[in-house]
Amino acid sequence: MEVCLNDKKQMMMTLKKLDRHITQTFEKRTEISLTRYEILVSLLEKDCVTQKVLQQSLAIDQAAITRHLKILEQQQYIERKRNEKNNREVLVTISNKGRAALESCTMFKDQFLDNLYNGFSNSELKQLKQSLARLSDNIKKL
Repeated sequence: MEVCLNDKKQMMMTLKKLDRHITQTFEKRTEISLTRYEILVSLLEKDCVTQKVLQQSLAIDQAAITRHLKILEQQQYIERKRNEKNNREVLVTISNKGRAALESCTMFKDQFLDNLYNGFSNSELKQLKQSLARLSDNIKKL
């Protein structure tokens, strides 16, 4: 069965809408943006990291990482300080308040994912994972 161009366009729009809806639902329920959640997860895994390394690992631009870190710092979820060995570098660590917020978000995220994938068989989930990986590979080639 051949999939026509309109079907492909519709699938792309569905993916876009799904991404937006997932992001909005997560942010509404956790009161933290998905990007800031990813920053906190990364900091939890790495403990202390430079702002530049964090920016590169999350593949976001310098202005965006600075903006997100400023907000997280105002919320007392992270701490930033200059590297004593290299004053040009900013070191970022997650605070205890950030750890607590992350734990709360993670509990919601786990429940959210269970609900999102409700009714999918293991083979359907495996196929979806493979299809999304292929789309990701294809977009990198463009």
